[in-house]
Amino acid sequence: MSIVGHEKIISFFDKVIGNNALAQSYAFVGSDNVGKRTVARHLAAKILKITEKQLDTHPDFYYVSRLVDEKTEKLKKDISIVQARQIKSKLGNKSWFGGYQIVIIDEAELLNEESGNALLKILEESGQQRVFFLLTANDGELLSTIRSRCQMFYFSLVSAKLIEANLISLGYSQELASEAAKLSWGRPGRGITLAADDNLRGAFKQEAERWQKLVNEPYYKKAKAFEDLFNEKIDNLRTSEKLSNVLEVWTMVWREKILEKIENNPKATDLLFIARLIDSFKNSQVLLAQNINPRLILDQILLNFN
Repeated sequence: MSIVGHEKIISFFDKVIGNNALAQSYAFVGSDNVGKRTVARHLAAKILKITEKQLDTHPDFYYVSRLVDEKTEKLKKDISIVQARQIKSKLGNKSWFGGYQIVIIDEAELLNEESGNALLKILEESGQQRVFFLLTANDGELLSTIRSRCQMFYFSLVSAKLIEANLISLGYSQELASEAAKLSWGRPGRGITLAADDNLRGAFKQEAERWQKLVNEPYYKKAKAFEDLFNEKIDNLRTSEKLSNVLEVWTMVWREKILEKIENNPKATDLLFIARLIDSFKNSQVLLAQNINPRLILDQILLNFN
């Protein structure tokens, strides 16, 4: 997959790899779909001197992410101690080809205390040709002992123009590429997903319009408008996932409003209101991840900003 943006990060690693000066662990921090995994895989292939197509079958490459719970068929809430021990076991042997061993850990903030401590013991081992790429949306949620071992790289959002150009290069029409790029919110991976899915694009536009129409409406109208999120046939977990996606749309809608107001010299109180609104959306997503009742969370949002 092509890399869109992040030229400075790629340039840094090109020099480090060329000078044989790689550190042991790096943390890539940024929004989901912004390109962290794509860059990490690109660098892993370059360090191992193979193509990216060969990466997943290479014996010195290990990718770790949350597993699916066999009972619920949903992703587990964290990266387990068993997975951390598997990394230790695989790295116990020397490199198959006498070079580097590369480990990518996705959603590294979901390492629990046990798995995090197990990983820390691996990172404390010196004299090994090993490189760890820890990917996270929030470095503040990384275990402090893990974070202190990593060199931090922050992935900025990518301009819509670059994302649009990339989509056109992939064969999408100018009109579709422009629409998907606008809705991508600076995340190249999201742009590709949106360009390929008509229903998803429509759903995001519909959700943004729904919120904008209801901003100044009384509580009872807002509550009624969102009743479709609470289908009795859908369990709380799926409802939480739906509401979290909705909150992501609302967050981006209001971020755009902040940019508009900054350009038009807004009142400080307006910006403060929007900032608090966005904070409430993000805090609500955290509560949803902790299995708090989604209806209670939505009611609180609507009541606070009635």
